[in-house]
Amino acid sequence: MELIPVIVQEINTKEVLMLAYANQEAIELTKQTGYAHFYSRSRNKIWKKGEESGNAMPVVKIIEDCDNDTLLYLVNFPKEKVACHTGNRTCFFNTIYESNTVKNDQENLQFLLELKHLVDDRKAKLPEGSYTTKLFKDGIEKIAKKFGEESVEVVLAAMGDDRNHLIYELADLMYHLTVLLSAKNIEWSEVINELIRRHLGKQ
Repeated sequence: MELIPVIVQEINTKEVLMLAYANQEAIELTKQTGYAHFYSRSRNKIWKKGEESGNAMPVVKIIEDCDNDTLLYLVNFPKEKVACHTGNRTCFFNTIYESNTVKNDQENLQFLLELKHLVDDRKAKLPEGSYTTKLFKDGIEKIAKKFGEESVEVVLAAMGDDRNHLIYELADLMYHLTVLLSAKNIEWSEVINELIRRHLGKQ
């Protein structure tokens, strides 16, 4: 029986969620049902992701690599779902190396989505010792107030000539804006879509 590795990626956020294996029957079941199926090497049987945990993965597209020996499942996986048996959103959460090289613009913008998911996770789990947790426990009034305070800090920094200080204050503002978005259950995509709507002149 030939098994092929399957990389699973969230289609909207581009998160790499997990790596599993599939045989041809599991791939065909995935196509027929629209949900990710794999082959368990430990249990020697086909399994549907989420059949026990409830974290099923609707598959939007299956892509084959250039050597025809690896598949990519692009899935629509809501932010409240978890892919890993450890309870983490993704199986890839242990960073063992990170370069200090400055990221390009696309990677930097992607980090905004990653930050939003991290903040959403803090809101859901409220881990002790987290500043984000403290903000959520304090409530929307405190969150909105902090955003207002950071806005004033940005204005004051913009009036000066210290570019690095302005960037620092803008980063604070973006973080608190992310917390505000999470508190009000608003996604970055909704804000961006509004900007696009305005750009197209459809007010």
